Amino acid sequence: MTETGKQGMKTIADLMDEVEAQSQTRPQEELLLECLIALLKQFPDYTPPRLRSDGGILIPLDAELQKSRERSKNAALAIKSMMDRDHRPKKSRTWVE
Repeated sequence: MTETGKQGMKTIADLMDEVEAQSQTRPQEELLLECLIALLKQFPDYTPPRLRSDGGILIPLDAELQKSRERSKNAALAIKSMMDRDHRPKKSRTWVE
């Protein structure tokens, strides 16, 4: 058996070695998802990948992070719009402070 990563999980290289041995018996999507899951364990901001019905793979950002980013974006847009409405009177170009 091959060595595993620090936390006892398989590395991508380990999974690729297994892919070569099992490529005739397992569908590619299943193997790819297994490799992606192993890779995404190092990125906790993302949820496990999902296989869509059209064959595409979706790797969504954590729902709480998505909401947090959306709130930050909305707050920034609100502040920007308030500042845009707060027009100062234009000064003459010849005016020197």
